[in-house]
Amino acid sequence: MRVMELEKNVYHGALSFFHRDVLNLYAKMKRKHAMNDVTDLLHYCEVAKNENPKFHYAYTIDEERRLENIFLSSAPCFDWYKKYGNAVVFYITYRVNAYDMPFSIFVGVNNHGRTILFGCALLRNETSKTF
Repeated sequence: MRVMELEKNVYHGALSFFHRDVLNLYAKMKRKHAMNDVTDLLHYCEVAKNENPKFHYAYTIDEERRLENIFLSSAPCFDWYKKYGNAVVFYITYRVNAYDMPFSIFVGVNNHGRTILFGCALLRNETSKTF
């Protein structure tokens, strides 16, 4: 609130809304975006694929039409994999995101000894079929 007061150059308490109003708006926006986040992600992937054919993504949907798994690899990541993909490290976090889904990354090392990202995935579960 103080930042907004300073931005508008008004004294403390002179804004036409309260701190609670800001929190309510934030919660409303968060709920709105939470309902469309998978749709937005898939739309982003389609646009990125149309703009650059080297962008790769794949996903599966379960019986209830919910996102089950998704894999993403941007164009530079794809090129790096082709060049440095002879050794790949697969790392998985354990359900530390808002969706309670394991998040995995595929990384490697370039010729300068720096870690590079090849791709990432969100997984519904950790079964052998998923991997």
